Amino acid sequence: MRPFDSILDLMEQKFRGEPFHTLEMLYGESVGRQVPGGTCSDKTLSFIHEARKKGFDAKLHTAFIDGKEIHNLDRLNLDGRVFFADVGNGWPSLHPYPADEQITHSFFGVTFRTEINDDMLSVYYRIEDKEQLQMEIMLTPRPEEEILTEIKERFSSNIAYPFTNRMRFSAIVDDEFRFLRENILFIYREGNVTQISVAKDQWQNALLEYFGWDVKLTLPERS
Repeated sequence: MRPFDSILDLMEQKFRGEPFHTLEMLYGESVGRQVPGGTCSDKTLSFIHEARKKGFDAKLHTAFIDGKEIHNLDRLNLDGRVFFADVGNGWPSLHPYPADEQITHSFFGVTFRTEINDDMLSVYYRIEDKEQLQMEIMLTPRPEEEILTEIKERFSSNIAYPFTNRMRFSAIVDDEFRFLRENILFIYREGNVTQISVAKDQWQNALLEYFGWDVKLTLPERS
């Protein structure tokens, strides 16, 4: 398998087997660790670990969301070119973004498009005919040690993420992309979106029925 195809395969594995979720933020570590994956930092670190085991030059990188440097992704060097693999995305970003070429790709009815200006790569995503800026990636890397320190402090540094204190759980399941956002489960297929209302007291059942994860959603006991 070509190196680039191997990366594509690994990205899809991660989007299927390691959901994006906020269980640790909502219910604590004991619940959050029952499901692999997590937020962007958790998923990116997992991907980098596997990519390095396969011999790839993979490093931590950051991106800006709404002007804040709060997103983590992977910087890859493949055959002399730089790519950004965004496996920590809550949406199905299944194709690496090249640092030297603008691209457009669609998965499950969600379209990702990049623009490159000076030292910045901008990523836009379109859902149901509505496009918006998702993130901005500085092409110049930062020291990985700095990023790792920020990751360790991310839940104690008063950083407000777009999903802070909100239910988020997404993954590819069979030939669908499924995303539980608060009280609505979105099921994306090519050319079709289904919405299912899911009350908070039904989240646990929804994770089992639609994602295959049997997790007991209980808040940690206060000492």
